[in-house]
Amino acid sequence: MDTKARLRISEVNILQTCLAIEETCAGMYRYFAHLYADNPAAADLWAKTAQEEDNHAEQFHLACRLYGSGMKSLKSDMEKVQKILTNIQTIFNHVKTAPPALSDALRYAIKMETSLAEYHMNTIVEFEDENLARLFSSMKKNDQEHTQMLERAYEAVCSEITGEAKVI
Repeated sequence: MDTKARLRISEVNILQTCLAIEETCAGMYRYFAHLYADNPAAADLWAKTAQEEDNHAEQFHLACRLYGSGMKSLKSDMEKVQKILTNIQTIFNHVKTAPPALSDALRYAIKMETSLAEYHMNTIVEFEDENLARLFSSMKKNDQEHTQMLERAYEAVCSEITGEAKVI
């Protein structure tokens, strides 16, 4: 008999919603890369950030394919993650209909990334399998780094606006 921990179907559904959150963020960042294509540094920043979100989505995809095998439980519920997904979809729809200035897009992204940090694999899943836990733990460091990257870009854009030109 298999005694390895597994998540319930309802918990796997939560992981699938987290996957959708990551995919929506990646889509928004790709949209920003296209929107700011005339600024190569900004376009590269958004493309890189989209790729990082794609990597996060792949981690959730892997967890879903494993049906939560090696995972004991989740530290979140469907209502919370669904609300987050809805909020991000609303923001994405808003920026598509009213494209923001680059500085505003960066502020949106920084705020989103900061608020989403607690909903990544390494923070919402209680793992039984230590190897699996290590596999997913690298996400936290990457999140901190890409939030810092967005913050540096925001500071550079603000400096440029005030006359102290810096390149993103």
